[in-house]
Amino acid sequence: MSAIGSRITRTALPMAAILVTGAGAYDLGLLTVALTLPGVLLAWFGGGWVDRHRRRPLLIAADLVRAAVLPAIPLAAFAGRLSLPLLYIVAAITGVATVLFTLADHVLITDLVGRKRLLDANSKREAIDAFAEISGPALGGALVAWLTAPLAIAADAATFIVSALLIGRIRKRETIVHASASPSRPSFADDVRTGIRVVWNDPAIRALFLATSTLMLAMSFMASLYTLFALRDLGLTPVELGIAIGCGGIGGIVGAVTAEPAAKRWGARRTLIGALAIGALLQIMIPLAPPVPWLALSFLITTQVFGDGALTVYLINETTLRQRLLPPEALGRAAATWQVSTGLLTPIGALAGAAIAENFGIRPALSVLAIGTALAALWLTMGRRALPSR
Repeated sequence: MSAIGSRITRTALPMAAILVTGAGAYDLGLLTVALTLPGVLLAWFGGGWVDRHRRRPLLIAADLVRAAVLPAIPLAAFAGRLSLPLLYIVAAITGVATVLFTLADHVLITDLVGRKRLLDANSKREAIDAFAEISGPALGGALVAWLTAPLAIAADAATFIVSALLIGRIRKRETIVHASASPSRPSFADDVRTGIRVVWNDPAIRALFLATSTLMLAMSFMASLYTLFALRDLGLTPVELGIAIGCGGIGGIVGAVTAEPAAKRWGARRTLIGALAIGALLQIMIPLAPPVPWLALSFLITTQVFGDGALTVYLINETTLRQRLLPPEALGRAAATWQVSTGLLTPIGALAGAAIAENFGIRPALSVLAIGTALAALWLTMGRRALPSR
C-alpha cells in the first residue's frame, strides 16, 4: 500500500505542477530537489536511529506523516490557492518521511527473515513493488484524468493510512545489535564516520556504491523531464503516460522472479554487471521516441518493460549483497550513506537535466541518462575482482 501511494504521488505531483500551475522544466527540477534534498539532511540521523532503536514505530510514523501532509494540496486547490511553493513544501515533507521509511525498512527485513533468505525476500518484496509500479502510476494517471491531480493526491493519502495499520500488525520482536567498540552515546559525527567507513573500506561495497550512485545520478535526469517530455513533446495523455510508467512494473515482476535464479546460475558478479549493462542499453530508446503518440508509447513501454526488468535484477542483487556483507550493527548507517549520496546527486542531476533541456532540448538531456547508466556498469566492470562470484 505504501509503495502504491508513493507511485501515485510521484505521478500526480509533477502532473499537478504542469496542469494546475503551468510549471516548466526548471520548476519540475526544483520539485525533484524538494522531494529528495531535505531527506539528505536527516538520513544519517535516521541511519543511526534505526541501528539503535526499533524500526516498526518509525515505519508507522513515516506513513502517518505522509497521510497527514498530502491533503494540503487538494484543500489548496479547492480554495484556488494551489501554488508551486506549496507543492515544494509538501514534496519536501513527504520526501523526508520516505527516506526514513526506506532506512527502517532496509534494516527491518534482515531481522524478519535472516540473512540466508535475503535474496528470496528481496525478490518477493521487489515483486510487490513492481505490482505497485504497474498499478500506482496507471491509477495515478487515471485519477488525474478523472478527479484532477489534486484529488488524486488526496486519494493517495489513504494508502499510507492503510500501510500504517498493516505494519502495526507485525508482532515479531525486533533484535537490536550493539557493536562493542562503538561509543555508549554515539554522536552525529560518529554515525557519519561509521557509515562512510563501512561503505568505503570494503572493495565490493565500494564498487556497488559507486555504480549505484552513478546510476541514480543518471536516472535523475529523467525524473524532472520524463513527464514533461511525454506530455508536451510526445503528445501523450495523462492516462497513456500512467500506463507507460506502469508497464515498468511488468518488467519489475519479471526481474524480481529472475533475480535469484540468475544469481544462482551466473553468480552475483556476472549477474550484477550484465543486468546493469542491459538496462543501460535500453535507456537510449527514451530520447529516440518519435513525436507520434502511439509509436512513442511503444518506445517508452519497451524501455519500461525490459530496461526496468534488467535494473530490477541489478538492484535486488545489489541490495542483498550489501545486507549480507555489511556488519549488522551498521546497516542503517551504511544505508544512510547510500541515501545521502543519491539524495545529493538526484537534485544535481535533475537541475543539470533541466538546464540542458532549457538550452539544448529535452532529447539531448535524456540522452545523458543512457550514457550515465553505461558509466555505472563500467564501475562494476572495473571492480569486478572484489565482487563475490557466488
